[in-house]
Amino acid sequence: MGTDDEDTHRRVLSSVASMVPKLPLDITPPEIAQHVYAIVADITGNKDPYYEAKRQANQLTLSLYPHFKKVVTNSTDPLLAASKLAIAGNVIDLAPQSNYGDIKSIVELALVSPLGIDNYEEFKRSIGNSSHILYLGDNAGEIVFDRIFIEEIRQIKDFEINFVVREKPIINDATLRDAISTGMDKVAKVISSGSDAPGTILSQCSSQMLQLYRSADIIIAKGQGNYESLSDEAKNTFFLLRVKCPVIARLLKARVGDAVLKKQLI
Repeated sequence: MGTDDEDTHRRVLSSVASMVPKLPLDITPPEIAQHVYAIVADITGNKDPYYEAKRQANQLTLSLYPHFKKVVTNSTDPLLAASKLAIAGNVIDLAPQSNYGDIKSIVELALVSPLGIDNYEEFKRSIGNSSHILYLGDNAGEIVFDRIFIEEIRQIKDFEINFVVREKPIINDATLRDAISTGMDKVAKVISSGSDAPGTILSQCSSQMLQLYRSADIIIAKGQGNYESLSDEAKNTFFLLRVKCPVIARLLKARVGDAVLKKQLI
């Protein structure tokens, strides 16, 4: 994605290979990705190799917004449907070669399928007892489905909702540009985490982000990166993700491909 030049590819691979043995054994996958993509940016000179893929993903999901907004609104439990929609967005390949039919069919199947880990009732109770929500976003494209989910949450009562994006581009994670282009700023206050890690590494977060993290009544954390970086934190957190690898499947006692809405048990 960063360059077509094969000599540059080799330089990147060699640099990553020499970096890996120096990493601490307890480092998280988002921190590893942070190191890798810093090398990619440095050697290729391309600091946002997924820019065009993100732009097209946002356009694509925005075009589907009216359809899925209506599906959620007309469902028997709109909040549950919106949560499943947000989780479905975490697995869809929104690369430019995707087409409307594929996305619609994948998401519509997700909306009628059971959750692999289902803590929805606890989530609904927690939401009802909360006034301040911190929503940790994940990727471009799926951010539109997060918006629909937040719009349904707002149907319950008037919440203070902060939506967190990455400080600067990394992989296809959502940044402030993505949030504004998809209208997220209309339903939540958008802030940067202060870090470009594809997860939430608290030691790297800004003081503003940490203050909101500590004061939030409930945290909604999207994607594997946020689970990998926050699964040991004692906070009222609900993880929404698709299980994408055997390691996370084992940790969650789930299967690869499962849709997960899991309450933090710490």
